[in-house]
Amino acid sequence: MSEFLAYRIPDQAIKKMSGQFELIDQENMPKNCFILSNFNQNKQYVFVPSEQDFEKTFKPHFTSEEPKVISKEKYITEGKRIVEFLKNKSMNKFVFSRIKKTDFDASKCIKFFDALSESYPNAFVYLISSKSEGTWIGATPETLLQRFNSSGFTMSLAGTKENPNQEWSPKEYNEQDLVSSYILETLTLNGIQNIEQNGPYDSEAAHLIHLRTDFSFDLSADETLSMANKLHPTPAVSGLPKTESIALINQIENHELGYSRSLYSGYLGHLGEQTSQLYVNLRCCQIFPNAAYLYIGGGYTEDSSPIDEWKETESKGETLISIMEKL
Repeated sequence: MSEFLAYRIPDQAIKKMSGQFELIDQENMPKNCFILSNFNQNKQYVFVPSEQDFEKTFKPHFTSEEPKVISKEKYITEGKRIVEFLKNKSMNKFVFSRIKKTDFDASKCIKFFDALSESYPNAFVYLISSKSEGTWIGATPETLLQRFNSSGFTMSLAGTKENPNQEWSPKEYNEQDLVSSYILETLTLNGIQNIEQNGPYDSEAAHLIHLRTDFSFDLSADETLSMANKLHPTPAVSGLPKTESIALINQIENHELGYSRSLYSGYLGHLGEQTSQLYVNLRCCQIFPNAAYLYIGGGYTEDSSPIDEWKETESKGETLISIMEKL
């Protein structure tokens, strides 16, 4: 049975394809392909298109196990514990995610993808359906890495508010600075030349506003995938220090709370000879026959309020839910 891929890069035409997701073979990587990585980077796929028609053959795949949802009370209890970790200087930043369940009719997958593409012209919008990963739909505002000929580009996107008139707090500036410093250090340590930095400045994504800093630099086609794997996961989706944050995510989310990030906060996009556009998989959900499970995260520093972080995750969930409700 076919697997399916639809995506829309900002300012480009929608692409819809039937085919297969195949685990990456580094020795025989196609020159132009769609690539998909989970958060832990232990599963990376390329999509191999077939001649079959997407619209006529599309049928969503579902995984056998539905994701685990934790209560608001449990989230806030864990959030308080994370703030204590940070106050004890164990880490500078930590990203804690949760999963939210909402009603959804899986027969509306294509309609949902098309509506997201129309509603969010500046986001990377996608629909994937694979036997092993199930069906996922998202509209992400965050670039992991882009390359146009020999010019590379990435961004630091951290700090969130809903009200344009609200002042940015020191917490948000600190969060943004941690991510920007990490990106600059990673690029420099890997010998990347001619790095230019611009920001931070306000960047709108759906109904939210983020702090954003842009980076441009020299990047060859051969360096693109390895550089993406070195940048990912950035502190915007994991924390700092990176190794300790990933270990704590696996401990708290996977082992103690019993859920996996799976494809959430991994990356995906087009890898090509002339251009490559890879995005962090945020504002996404996994589809089941009668429900959608939204994956949402919040960046904690020692100044964080778990209740405020919960509210922020609820706001981030509205990016998708507001469109679902109109279908």
